[in-house]
Amino acid sequence: MRPRYYEDLGRMRMDLALGSGPRSVEAEAEVAWHMVLDDLEDLLLRVCAPDASGRVSTGGCTSAWTWLAPVSMCATYHADARDIARDLALSWISLHDKEKVSLLAGVSLEALHARVDAAPAGARVFPRDNSGRSLALSRETVLKALAIPGSALLEALDAAAAVPDEAWRASELRANEIMHLTAQSMARGEQVTVTGKSPPVWRVEMTGEHVYFLVDHAPVHVRRRPSGGVMLATHPYRTLWPLWSNALSSLGLMS
Repeated sequence: MRPRYYEDLGRMRMDLALGSGPRSVEAEAEVAWHMVLDDLEDLLLRVCAPDASGRVSTGGCTSAWTWLAPVSMCATYHADARDIARDLALSWISLHDKEKVSLLAGVSLEALHARVDAAPAGARVFPRDNSGRSLALSRETVLKALAIPGSALLEALDAAAAVPDEAWRASELRANEIMHLTAQSMARGEQVTVTGKSPPVWRVEMTGEHVYFLVDHAPVHVRRRPSGGVMLATHPYRTLWPLWSNALSSLGLMS
């Protein structure tokens, strides 16, 4: 699924109570992450798991105009967490064979494995991660990942998501303060104003600095569902590829 307008998925502007503290692009970007992520996860779950029918087994969310390689999207969902390697296989085939993910999404994992295995030895693709980096995903890495239990991949993704980002951590206190002040301001019914030297609520426009910080530092949630499913999600400005590459590296699978 994709939004008709980016504003339907992300935040281009926020009304925030900043109090007497200093302006912080990093803290404001973290607030944007918090505002977007709950809605994004709720939306993906409503579409992919509306009931117990099992009709939808996999899905993804992106701000692009088409379904990208799953590792290049901002969120994916699998009804069975053991199928998490599907994200890698679909990404490989989409990028290497130039085939639409929407036409491959329902293919069995065994058939996807065969497609990857048929590629030339040493072949590589370069998933989009929005940062300008070009970290390759090789055919051999995908085959190794498909050969291990999905539970091992999921544990590695969990561990990679839990590694603290120092830049993100440094701004958390200010971000939490802004969210607390904003909640109090909303409860009092305060509105954005441009009068006076210290308006209670500021209109904060998302700038390139906010975007770059989210692209490089926004965390990824790894959500295990009670039904046995799993969802990976981050801010729409970031992609899941940095998480995947770190997890694969920790398993010694990157080549």
